[in-house]
Amino acid sequence: MGKFMHDNPLVSHSEVNRRHYSLTAVAVGLGLGVAGLCKVLYGGLSIPWVSPRNLLLGSGRVYYVGGLRNLGNNCFLNVILQALASCDSFVSFLDNLLATDGLPPEEKAEKMPLLLALSSLLEDLSIVRDERIVLNPHGVMQALSFYVSHFNLTRQQDASEAFLHLLISLRDEFSHCYVPHRSSLADITLSHSKVYKQREGNQPECKRWKQNLFGPFDGTIGSILSCRNCSSVLSLDFQNFQCLPLSPVLNTNRDITSGCSLVDCLKYFTVVEHLDNYRCDRCWHITAAKYLSLKSEADEAKVTKLNTCVDYGTCSCRGMFPQEEIPCSSSSRATKQLIVSQCPKILCIHLLRASVNLDGEPIKLQGHISFPLLLNLSPFVGDASSTEQGPGPLAMNVQRDGQQALHLYRQLNIQMSLNAIPTGGNSVHMANADVASSSSSSSQPLPSSSRSKLYGLSAVVEHYGKCGGGHYAVYRRVASNPDPDDPGQPLAGLGKRWFYISDGHVSEVSEDDVLGAEATLLFYERL
Repeated sequence: MGKFMHDNPLVSHSEVNRRHYSLTAVAVGLGLGVAGLCKVLYGGLSIPWVSPRNLLLGSGRVYYVGGLRNLGNNCFLNVILQALASCDSFVSFLDNLLATDGLPPEEKAEKMPLLLALSSLLEDLSIVRDERIVLNPHGVMQALSFYVSHFNLTRQQDASEAFLHLLISLRDEFSHCYVPHRSSLADITLSHSKVYKQREGNQPECKRWKQNLFGPFDGTIGSILSCRNCSSVLSLDFQNFQCLPLSPVLNTNRDITSGCSLVDCLKYFTVVEHLDNYRCDRCWHITAAKYLSLKSEADEAKVTKLNTCVDYGTCSCRGMFPQEEIPCSSSSRATKQLIVSQCPKILCIHLLRASVNLDGEPIKLQGHISFPLLLNLSPFVGDASSTEQGPGPLAMNVQRDGQQALHLYRQLNIQMSLNAIPTGGNSVHMANADVASSSSSSSQPLPSSSRSKLYGLSAVVEHYGKCGGGHYAVYRRVASNPDPDDPGQPLAGLGKRWFYISDGHVSEVSEDDVLGAEATLLFYERL
């Protein structure tokens, strides 16, 4: 056996092996310790491993979509870019903006760098390839930084904020380049008169402005305040939105309710609030008019003024009475309700998971919120009182509705006619008639008003970790593109498929994987 000497170190083979094993054990132990420390520090950050199933079809070819390189904590922007690439209406919207005749082609690169960079990247992300590729979002990030210098794109940020910053920056960029065709007030307002006639071959300026500056994510929320005593609408306010914020339904412990769904969140958003002890100005006018009418010497002019006044809250009707004779009306009961007054082409929903605990510290609300593949927004649009007593909203979930719903959803995805709409359970509702789930069931067409509010799921953004840190990934739906070997035909066997994308990692997943995600952002596109 060899011995260790200062001048000539000789070590036996068994001792060498023992030392190698010891070093390996120390390295493994340190690795596990660091991993455990990171887990504690980041609040249980856990990114589930999605099985890397390749998209292997009957043709024997494997297909992929492009991933995005992480340039330093920019996963929050990568998921937004991937989600936008799945929204066909948004890609078409960008193409229409680039085709506008407001600028010569040589000036577009200088004055619209964000639009050009974003359109080019989304086009690349929309291509289905037969090889893996990781694209670089540097061009979009550099162009976006011109407009949001206060929003650091290389630090951890909120994906919903990045989404809104991107849309606002696009609008600002294009609005500075927008050139109206004409400056006539009649042309802009579309006012018809004897002296104005729309010029043939020219698109109305108002319609052109709306197409270019009113994007596919733009919708409108209405707020209605009504008095239940006099049945009058006290106020009607409207506010534009590009991302609809919805709060989860919480239990008594301030946790997400078990079984909470997107439909529950929409119901909670549009629920009627009852306001007691409300001072209604119209009720006061009615009371004051009755008070004057009952007096022996009634002043008809004052009664008429009270009955015809419409400037409640700002009128001078109270000045008609001496201070000691001002009649008092009883407290009124009022209701307040939010509705979606105008539906966008693409509905982006932000599930608000950020909250605070009893100590005022920011926390993230954990828990699954189920969401459908197909959503009908009509119960929450217009007169939202139907959300209390009318039929429930359409929410088709493959896990719940079975193969009949799955077949219908896939038919809708390939632009088939909307003939039968499942509404949940084990039956399909067709023209208010319950029909058992069978392929031979007859159907009636869905009303056109409901079709315009029917949305299909395009992308799901999921966040792992705690507030202020963690990682974003996205599930996105991808359609086929023309086969390069035969441009007139789509890629063999490739229809609507779902991919899980975490920066540069891309793998095909099932619809069940998508529906099991703990969503933070949902992208629905109108069918």
